[in-house]
Amino acid sequence: MSIIFRINSVKDKFTSKEKDIYKFIVENTDKIMYMNTYEIAEKCNTSQASVVRFAKKLGYSGFPELKVDFSKELGRREAKEKVTFTYEDFSENGEIQDVIKNVIKINTSIIEDTYSMIDIATIQETILSMKKARKIMIVGAGYSGVVAKDLHYKLLELGMNSICEKDYHTQLTIISTLEENDILFVISQSGRTLEMYHLVELAKQRKIKIISVTQKSDNPIKKLADIQINTVIEKNNFRSTSLYSRISQLTIIDIIYVSLISGDKKLAEKYIGDAIKIVSKFKI
Repeated sequence: MSIIFRINSVKDKFTSKEKDIYKFIVENTDKIMYMNTYEIAEKCNTSQASVVRFAKKLGYSGFPELKVDFSKELGRREAKEKVTFTYEDFSENGEIQDVIKNVIKINTSIIEDTYSMIDIATIQETILSMKKARKIMIVGAGYSGVVAKDLHYKLLELGMNSICEKDYHTQLTIISTLEENDILFVISQSGRTLEMYHLVELAKQRKIKIISVTQKSDNPIKKLADIQINTVIEKNNFRSTSLYSRISQLTIIDIIYVSLISGDKKLAEKYIGDAIKIVSKFKI
């Protein structure tokens, strides 16, 4: 997991001192590698202990480990450019070529951050559970609902018993038909959508396995899930709100889809091949 992503995951929980340290790091990416905790503490008007706690809050054993990770990030790309792009809006009067460049750049960045935080064991557990499931109910609201439909169509292509309904009352009815060997696959970037949470609660009460795809930070839906898949943290920018979550979620869905195909290529080829033949009859 990159240091940029670690910071984004917990920045809302920073204390005032930690915010000062965070701001200094972002604004001095070219100097951090050559500074020790005393120097950073002095620049931020805080203590060395606060700098160490900041590193540990990001999941490091101490500040030296943070610097090593930071060095890797700098070797992979220009860290300052990465941070600036993450936090700045698109230009109000940007030329079309700038828009194209920025969209491609941010999509690539989102996929790389998603890759850096994927837990292989969690994906393997997800695939195994889905293969064993009698029925898979997929739910999501808003843009997450669009991603839910994408997963639904992909599972249908593989001959899996997938259900994806948008109407909340219909969802409640379907929940009542699920059994312990079924799955509720819930996609919710915030993990706080009320209707989705109620569905998860019902599934939990019925001992139905729950797979969640939510942002990494703690949230109610994630806490109730049996299998937790993390996506990137949302950027607080109304123009890119759906962009971040959708790209990250779709990347996860594609990983699951391809993994299912890889697990049984012959069966997948049969179902997908049959679907292509049927659909081809309706092409001009």
